[in-house]
Amino acid sequence: MNGTQRFFTWLFGAGVERESREWMVECVHCHHTDSVWDLGGIRYKASGTKRSGGICRHCGRFSMRKVYRSP
Repeated sequence: MNGTQRFFTWLFGAGVERESREWMVECVHCHHTDSVWDLGGIRYKASGTKRSGGICRHCGRFSMRKVYRSP
């Protein structure tokens, strides 16, 4: 858990981690998925899907990654 994650967990409670683990980031090229929390991010009280650019930890390529909430 990085400093930002510790701060928001302290501020809002354990629900921040639980909800951030439900949000997944998927690489467009290799379809590898990681949770937002495992990547060091926070997504709390959010809705919808979005795309963000970044480098995939699995294939190492830059791509627009899909961020969505897993069912």
